[in-house]
Amino acid sequence: MIRTSILRAARPAARPITKCTAPAFIPRSYATLSPHTPPPTTPYEVFDEPSKDRQKDRAIARLREEGESSQSESAEKGEDPVKVVDYLREEIAERLAERIEDLRIPPSSILELAAHSGQLTQILQEVIADEVPSSSEQQDTQTERRRWWIVESSKESLHRDDDSHFASPPTRIQASASRLLEHPEVEKLREQVEAVVSGGGLHWVGDIVGALTQIRHLLKPDGVFVGAVLGGDTLFELRTSLQLAEQERRGGIANRVSPMINPTDAPSLLNRAGFTLTTIDVEDMTINYPSIWELVSDLRDMGESNAILGRRAHVSRDVLLAADAIYKELYGNEDGSVPATFQIIFLIGWKPGPNQPKALERGSATTSLKDVL
Repeated sequence: MIRTSILRAARPAARPITKCTAPAFIPRSYATLSPHTPPPTTPYEVFDEPSKDRQKDRAIARLREEGESSQSESAEKGEDPVKVVDYLREEIAERLAERIEDLRIPPSSILELAAHSGQLTQILQEVIADEVPSSSEQQDTQTERRRWWIVESSKESLHRDDDSHFASPPTRIQASASRLLEHPEVEKLREQVEAVVSGGGLHWVGDIVGALTQIRHLLKPDGVFVGAVLGGDTLFELRTSLQLAEQERRGGIANRVSPMINPTDAPSLLNRAGFTLTTIDVEDMTINYPSIWELVSDLRDMGESNAILGRRAHVSRDVLLAADAIYKELYGNEDGSVPATFQIIFLIGWKPGPNQPKALERGSATTSLKDVL
């Protein structure tokens, strides 16, 4: 299996050190920041988030327009044209819902972050009962409704599905995952949410540790974060084919697939954000497409086109034709279709709290390992 090669720029030769007889002179061949330089006020930005929101808005508008032009055909098939490319998000949401079901005590308040149209919330409302036992000891027989929020930065995505698609209408908040606590409605929820879930939108956040830290601030003590992000091996077939095609046709390569989290780095990201009892597992999902054209078209309609800062706006047709031929040659199936791999990293982390299991103090053991062995 071919993986994407990482091209590293050749390191320039160090500047020769000039000899000096003065004992106080310490030569060095590298540059340093002035001690008076102020620290950066914003984290390093990788993605063009406003452009990503516009991509999602345009994708929904385009699907609606196409659905209106073929309304009779879609009605006969019983399909909603706007949801025709929801298959990836729904599959990730189904797998994530299984992990949330395994929680010993189902959370009574759930916030879905980077929710798109709330696909994960819709599925969770089908598998988790909407009523939860009352927290009051004097009213054990009464029940209260589970509280739901969906947070999404794209306005069209946030309001794509009306309340009739939800068993219990959620509170909708338009906010960016990277600047979560800057929104006044989200700020009010600080330490009031029992579970924050995310079904695959956090791979467009440049400062992922900062986003996870803000999630921790939203959670109550002993609250849980359960999320899914796309890992580094996602679309490695497409990445390799485009790089080889551009190298052949243009004599160089450009960033066409965004950088993603490595599974080995995921535990440290949660720990740096302050989560404990972290759990990471990885699943690969392969979807077959007739050709590279259908794959690129579906990614565009999902709103998952490239959004890296400084990216090239368009891919020329000759490069795509070459990439299609390379794709089929390297990875094609016997029936002529091409596979696309989506690596899903599932993250579970708990906010520290008084009821959380803790390790015993060092030296408090009463049984010797020597006796056991």
